[in-house]
Amino acid sequence: MSTWQPADVLRERFKAWNPLGGHLIEGLYRTARSIEATARQRESLVTLGTLAAGLAHEINNPAAATVRAVDTLEDACQALLASLGGLASNEISAQQFTALDALRRQVMAKAAPPDALALADLEETLASWLTRHGVVREWTIAPSLAAAGADLAWCEQVALVLDGPTLEPGLEWVASTLSVTALLSEIKESSQRISALVAAVKSYSQMDRASMQRIDVTDGLESTLVMLRHKLPAGVTVVRDYGTDVPPVEAHAGELNQVWTNLIDNALDAMDGAGTLRLATRTEQDDVVIEVGDTGPGMPPQVAARAFEPFYTTKDVGKGTGLGLDIAQRIIVERHGGTIAIHSRPGETVLRVRIPARPPKPVPQTAN
Repeated sequence: MSTWQPADVLRERFKAWNPLGGHLIEGLYRTARSIEATARQRESLVTLGTLAAGLAHEINNPAAATVRAVDTLEDACQALLASLGGLASNEISAQQFTALDALRRQVMAKAAPPDALALADLEETLASWLTRHGVVREWTIAPSLAAAGADLAWCEQVALVLDGPTLEPGLEWVASTLSVTALLSEIKESSQRISALVAAVKSYSQMDRASMQRIDVTDGLESTLVMLRHKLPAGVTVVRDYGTDVPPVEAHAGELNQVWTNLIDNALDAMDGAGTLRLATRTEQDDVVIEVGDTGPGMPPQVAARAFEPFYTTKDVGKGTGLGLDIAQRIIVERHGGTIAIHSRPGETVLRVRIPARPPKPVPQTAN
């Protein structure tokens, strides 16, 4: 007589014979799942908070630079208008203004001094020349001329074009136009920096895009680097080794970016402020291979063997939940049909991710 029984029959009999045991097991299971879900949510919130703080810091710098430049631009525009009034009141001729404008374009084509010390010396030299020629506002004119690379020979050319009363407003006009140009360039650069950060955030979060899409893994790695730029120490060098023949993959782009965040963040922590972060992509048969490597101390074999276990961490208390690599493995294996492995030795650790260029087709279910 066979003793085999279907699982559902055994389950019903166990509940009938020992209902308290069933409730205890069910309660323990639900509690464990709840704790795990809470820990995963906390890990996601900590990562989100870190990225948000870093992004705010990255945006604050160009935004503050833009505000400062706009405030200074207002003063430069007022000085520009005042200098034009001074030239008009002294009845500068059309020929003189044309020659002055030509000299202005000439100095705009000059190269600025190579370092701060040379710039300070040139500024002092120009201020002395301006003072000898009766220019009262030399402290506002000399810095702009020096920053543009104007020298004494150029100033002498201006003195030949303009007579005594028109020399100061003429030089002030040139200095004001140079200041306005430099400030507009600074505002443009800062605005482009902010725009690039917003584009990186949009690429990282995959806003307004389908969940599954054809993506370039290189774009995801680069947008993740932008998001983590605030965590890149000065002593860490980023080396990119991207293959030129890597095809797009069908993937959940936002989830893959979460994987890159965890891997790069772990690599930076392992190097402790100094080393080389290597990002590589290549094609192997029908797979796309992504590697995140670091030159940290490496993982002992016993640590590497347990690295993907939930809640396993070697970080100090409060610095990690041990879910980063577990989440990464679930995303790569369960969501994309790929693999993720650790290859570590002293001085080098590589996390290697393999993703099929196209996800495997689901196996059709057959009726019993």
